[in-house]
Amino acid sequence: MFKICRHQLRMACGSPRFYIALFLGCAIHIVGIMPLLEYGSGIGRPLCILEGFVYFCCERYTTSAVFLGIVFLVSDIPFSSENETYTLLRVSRKKWLAGKVMYLFGACVLFYTVVFLSGTAFLSGNAYAGNFWSEPFYYLSQGMDAGDYSAYFPYPHILMLSPLQAVLIGFSLDVAYAFVMSLFLFFCNLKLSRNLGYAATMLLHAVFYLILSVFQSRYYARYSLLGNSMLMYHSVHGQYGELLPPFWQSFIVFGGAAVILILMIFKGIRRYDFRITVGTRQ
Repeated sequence: MFKICRHQLRMACGSPRFYIALFLGCAIHIVGIMPLLEYGSGIGRPLCILEGFVYFCCERYTTSAVFLGIVFLVSDIPFSSENETYTLLRVSRKKWLAGKVMYLFGACVLFYTVVFLSGTAFLSGNAYAGNFWSEPFYYLSQGMDAGDYSAYFPYPHILMLSPLQAVLIGFSLDVAYAFVMSLFLFFCNLKLSRNLGYAATMLLHAVFYLILSVFQSRYYARYSLLGNSMLMYHSVHGQYGELLPPFWQSFIVFGGAAVILILMIFKGIRRYDFRITVGTRQ
């Protein structure tokens, strides 16, 4: 299964889709944190280099748009090439599925790692390397007017974490959401054509986004997987405990969803006639 995962990653890295997806994610991330950089430069105070990603994790418009990159990256799953039949002749379907699932998780980690690095590189001109919050970020969290810079971060409870803690938790939540949605795309592509599978995944993502947009109360964010992936919709050290879920609860939700989807995929694969359908248009 490790060879299947490695082979899949090698194929992905050799495809233009891989680089287009990374460029899309990095470009949207950089555009999203531009107001933060401009605000810090405008008031003459440096930012913490980690704050760009924290800002990104708490901006649902940018987060939702960057997710399009990961869906585009893995949209060819599971039948990425015409040699899948030959692979299945040599390994069991369990190992084949395990290799594909490992690839999806690895692709999500790689994608958000590159997005994170692009943001830190963009902020590096006016940022310091440290594990404490900057003055500009503190001012924004306290609701101070950002003037004409359009920077916005009214989430003071996030500053109860250190910047490094916030980055690690936000990164893990983003990867968890992308992984679960990639598994959903995997399942849809087993049952439908790739175009319909992609459309179904994007529709589900849009529903999760609409839940956050239509219901303005933070309480309803827990009913959206996208909301569960966003840093600001969580309780920190018990603050907003009744209104917002703790981080561990969201990770349990993502873990349960991943297990259910993997079981559904495995059941679908057991009934799938690869000899007829692999390598052909469905």
